Amino acid sequence: MIKIQEKDFVELEFTARTEEGKVFDTTSKKEAEKAGLPADATYGSVKICVGEGQLLRGVDKQLVGKEVGKEYEIALAPEEAFGQRDARLVKIIPLKVFHEKQVNPYPGLALAIDNLIATVRAVSGGRVITDFNHPFAGKKVIYSVKILRKIDEDKEKIGIMLARYAKTDKFSLNEKEILLEKKLGQEFIHELEKKIKELVGDFEIKEGQKPSEKEAGESPQKVLEKKKV
Repeated sequence: MIKIQEKDFVELEFTARTEEGKVFDTTSKKEAEKAGLPADATYGSVKICVGEGQLLRGVDKQLVGKEVGKEYEIALAPEEAFGQRDARLVKIIPLKVFHEKQVNPYPGLALAIDNLIATVRAVSGGRVITDFNHPFAGKKVIYSVKILRKIDEDKEKIGIMLARYAKTDKFSLNEKEILLEKKLGQEFIHELEKKIKELVGDFEIKEGQKPSEKEAGESPQKVLEKKKV
């Protein structure tokens, strides 16, 4: 029996729905099709580090102590999910503002305003009532979660972190060196190394390097010696 602890890396599947039963997020393509979610999205199990905010805070917190291989239903109050509704986030915007941007607003329309997502609630008298609350603010949500496995290999953990923070999966692991093809800049690399040290181990990142297959299997010292010749 393996129980999950904070900072463990795990692979899991989930389906999230409102208390009324509306599915709004899932790793299952079948569930996505049934719910009418985007068909062009990528579906499949996800790999995360528990406690690192890669899922909703309430789900993240409740994974601790759960067993690998079991399915769980996790109910979240609004405070643990998308927060309570805030009346201050409901704004009245002149209709002409939308027309200037060649947008014809109607109730239910979701659009980006000032880098925030707003939903049009009503249009009347030259005014548009827009709601900047999350669509599920104030709602209880339920996650059905199955923990498929606990991830133990350093290389797989590092790959998960690079995909999340550096948006890349192009790397090789050479003992305690991460040979990274993508250039990220020294400041970013320094912070990333600190995070990897905290969650995985003491690794050093070498950016802008594309090791050959042969080099990838050799020690860092031998690789450096060859490059000096």
